[in-house]
Amino acid sequence: MCTTAQAALCKATAGHRQLVLQLGGSSDGPRLREERCRRSTEARELSTGLRRVLLAGLQQTPLSPLERRELERLWVLFLSTLELFLQDLHRAHHLCQLFSTQGGGVAPLHTGLGGWQLPGRRAGCPVQPPATQCLEEEIEQVRVMLAEMESRANIPPWTVEATETTQPAGKGSTAVGGNWGGSRAGHCCGVL
Repeated sequence: MCTTAQAALCKATAGHRQLVLQLGGSSDGPRLREERCRRSTEARELSTGLRRVLLAGLQQTPLSPLERRELERLWVLFLSTLELFLQDLHRAHHLCQLFSTQGGGVAPLHTGLGGWQLPGRRAGCPVQPPATQCLEEEIEQVRVMLAEMESRANIPPWTVEATETTQPAGKGSTAVGGNWGGSRAGHCCGVL
């Protein structure tokens, strides 16, 4: 269950990152920003659920060593994902400040196409709440979650052994891999 939730979280944060990278570009607009907000909410909800399950699993005493190692590995991947998500939220906050859609329907970039108006604007009333205030709240929620997680489970990332192999199934280690990593050649961390 944790592995599935971790995969869903990685997918949500990767989608969020792609939307953040489009802020301020020619495809920026209310729909992009609404989708970014939706993806951010999805990622925060997945994070909350996964955090709860991982903490409960790590606080159980009768864990087998194999189960404990797997939960610790997922914990480190989860912290890494959250740190990247927090960086993306900071980037989105900065870009939303630079390229505000609140300025009366003016496109953030002048691409040569004229007459672009923000949909839903009538009689000068903005439909969107200020994006920067919303993003500041999101940043604070993720920052608090990250700080809480780091303090509640004392799992140094360097103590977690990777379990993924980089070699295709059925192939032995190469001479370079054998010299590079000894008996542990081919191991790496899971890709986010």
